[in-house]
Amino acid sequence: MKIVNDSKMLVAAGAAVVALGAGTVGVNADTVRDAVNNGNTPDAASNRAASLNANTTDPSTNTTKTVASETDPSTGKTTTTITTRKTTGTPSQIADQQSNVNKAGEAVSTAQSAANTAQTKADATSAAASSADTAYASAASSQAQASSAVSSAASDVNAAASAQQSAQAAVDKATDKAVEQQQSVVDQAKAQTQTDTKALSTAQSQATSQAATVSSAASAANAASSSVAKAQQNVNDKQNALNRIQGVDATKAQQHVDNAKAAVNNRQNDVNDKAAAQTQLDQKVTDAQKAKDAADANLNKHNQKVSDAQKQVNDAKKTVASDKQTVANTQKQLDGVNNRLNNTETKQTLTVPSDLATKLSNYQSTGKYENSQEDRDAYNKNQFVESDKDNVKFDPFAPMSDADRNYYNLYAVDLINQARAQVGLKPVVASELAKNFAKQVSDNYKAEHHDEHYGFDHHDEDMLNKTSAQMHAVLLGESRALIGRYGILSDMHVCYTVNDFKHDIYDYISSELLGGAWYNDAWDDSSWYDRAVYFLNPDVYSFGFSYSMYMDADVTFTFEGIKNKSTVITDDTTELKNQAAKLEAQLKSQKATTQADQAKLDSAVAALQALQKDNVQQAAANAATALANAKKAASGNRKALSQARVALAAAKSDLATSQTELNNAKKSQAEKQAEIDDATAKLADAKTALSKAQGNLSEKQQVLVAAERQQKALEDKVAALKAKVADDQKAEAAAQAKLNDMKNAPAVLAKANDALAVARAKYESAKADYAKATKVAEDAKAVKDRADSENEQAQAELKTALDSLATAKATLASAQAELARLQKVTTTTTVVVTGGKTDNGKTVADKTEANNSVAGNSQSVQSMALTEGHTNVSTEKQAKTSELPQMGDEEKSETSVIGIIMMLFASILAMLGLSDKKKKA
Repeated sequence: MKIVNDSKMLVAAGAAVVALGAGTVGVNADTVRDAVNNGNTPDAASNRAASLNANTTDPSTNTTKTVASETDPSTGKTTTTITTRKTTGTPSQIADQQSNVNKAGEAVSTAQSAANTAQTKADATSAAASSADTAYASAASSQAQASSAVSSAASDVNAAASAQQSAQAAVDKATDKAVEQQQSVVDQAKAQTQTDTKALSTAQSQATSQAATVSSAASAANAASSSVAKAQQNVNDKQNALNRIQGVDATKAQQHVDNAKAAVNNRQNDVNDKAAAQTQLDQKVTDAQKAKDAADANLNKHNQKVSDAQKQVNDAKKTVASDKQTVANTQKQLDGVNNRLNNTETKQTLTVPSDLATKLSNYQSTGKYENSQEDRDAYNKNQFVESDKDNVKFDPFAPMSDADRNYYNLYAVDLINQARAQVGLKPVVASELAKNFAKQVSDNYKAEHHDEHYGFDHHDEDMLNKTSAQMHAVLLGESRALIGRYGILSDMHVCYTVNDFKHDIYDYISSELLGGAWYNDAWDDSSWYDRAVYFLNPDVYSFGFSYSMYMDADVTFTFEGIKNKSTVITDDTTELKNQAAKLEAQLKSQKATTQADQAKLDSAVAALQALQKDNVQQAAANAATALANAKKAASGNRKALSQARVALAAAKSDLATSQTELNNAKKSQAEKQAEIDDATAKLADAKTALSKAQGNLSEKQQVLVAAERQQKALEDKVAALKAKVADDQKAEAAAQAKLNDMKNAPAVLAKANDALAVARAKYESAKADYAKATKVAEDAKAVKDRADSENEQAQAELKTALDSLATAKATLASAQAELARLQKVTTTTTVVVTGGKTDNGKTVADKTEANNSVAGNSQSVQSMALTEGHTNVSTEKQAKTSELPQMGDEEKSETSVIGIIMMLFASILAMLGLSDKKKKA
């Protein structure tokens, strides 16, 4: 009986030799037991162990099998281990795949080396391109600075020339006679100043003396006034004393007392009422103060907002002012560049509507031509400006030099770029490829007599495709036209000039952009926008221009739009034009910034005005008025209360006086008469003293008034003289300054001449610096273009090398994976335990255990022997792996191993037999 699972097979004791699955051998347990399980042999008794090992390889199946047997003399147990190892692939397959791996590894090394080389080159060209970019940017910046310096130096020359002219005019006016006359004016001015200064000093001394007189008179008047007051008080006191003594009769005195008591009661009630009212008014003041504090706090917050808003307005004004200054500075730089451009060559200006790009887009989607009147107006506005230097004959039959072809290509591209800039498109360039392509195409049309056969509106697509392929040009479009001016002028025997040729280019581009048929004096509102689309194609890198003669009578223009990049054509004005373009874009951006900042300023001003219109200030003013009114009411009542209290005190005093009068009235007439006479005499003396004091006061006051009047007259005189002296000094200074200017005019002229010479020298130096900076910038641009081209090529080579390396690595990884699969080893181990007895002499059951597995390097196997006493014994073997031969047949290998095992068992039995013979003997 056999039980099989995925990794182990158990063979029952006593079975015949049985195959235990792929790569394993089953061993007859009874045979093994019979061979090794005789515990009564002398060898066993003497604990001598018997062991045997055998190894066999079948090259036809690439299988190696190892049999190991060991007997333990102490237990009589024999353990036999059978190990089978086999690789997945055959030796030839592994060898072939190893060769593939080696080749793939060599390919990876080669690709890695190429990639490293390409990387080094790419790093070097990238660094060179970056360095060239930096150098060019620095050179361009230096050129711009040099240009600005030239403009600044020119301004300085103008200013110095103006100053020199003014100085020369001053010298011309400063004759000896003029200087003599001016000296006389200065002398007279000095004399007048001295006279008036002396008069001023005298007047100031008089005013000072009079001030002391006034002070003394004022002191005397004050003393006299004090004496009058004291005398008046003495008269009053004496009159009151007399009144008190004279008194009245008892009845009237009693009535006075009663009236005085009633008055005291009334005054007391009035005081009480006003005191109660004062408490309420004080509370109103407190409430009004709180309201004012709240209004003030609100006003403070409002004022802070106003202050913040005002600050925002001020900051915005500064920003706008700075923006405007920046715009002015940029405009000045642009004007300087344009002036230099205009001095170089007559500038042609071409204008298109700013919405032309939108109309083109609508035309392409709807086929509808929009607002032809606007385009007609723009076309009519575009006027060619002739140049005197171009008023020379132009012979279209004569071969054109490459320099002239560069010139006219740049001229045409400049006109096209003006239109592209106005509709927001990036500029195109004049390039060698586009120029040569247009020339070749124009020559091809001429050579094949194409225009005579098909007309100049026909495009030879076969020829264009062939020429594009030959010149490696990506053609995006072609525009051709027959120009009639040459033929017309020739018929009239009028010379066709460079102005005429450039005029034809200008009119053709303008008409193509604006959709009109310019050459027949009529406006074509049909679908001419497709021509404008050609010149405004955003994908075009460069336009090439050329021409040929149509039937030797008229000029035919050819424009070719090219997509791929090539060497850019430049001229002496290219950098200036680039500067102008950059400055125009910068100016446009700065103006937009100025508009945005102006909008912010307008918004800030509006916010400030809104805050200023708020009635928070009025609310605070109202609260302040309410508080003032409350305080006024409280103060008024407090004053009235005080007056009431004074009146109460007076009433009480009157009551006391009335009481005294009543008491006096009750005295005898004889007792009072002596007092009355004495009081009357004292009152008369007091009045006499008062009269004298008043007379003295009047005299002192008259003296003071006269002194003050005289003091005022002197002070007015001093002020007038001070003003006169100041005017005199100004006149003297002005006269002296004019005299100095006349005397110094030659020296000023000399300095002005020196300054003009220095300014002119700086201007010439600035021009020389600009020329040098321009040359440096041009050289840097050429180096940059070469570096960029080399870097693009190096980067492309690096990408190709990296792609090749990635492919080689992928191929190597695939080959290594396949080799690993072919070299993978399957290992199967079978362990058989036989024979042996326990301590009580019983024989154990035979046990065979197989362990099958696939492993790359090693396999661990455990075998177990079981006894009747249920004692478990475990041993662990480490399967040894090796590179196995890849030959032979699996079935033959299994047979060989079985034979070896049988021989092993036979040998064991033979040894046991010899032991038995010795025992019998």
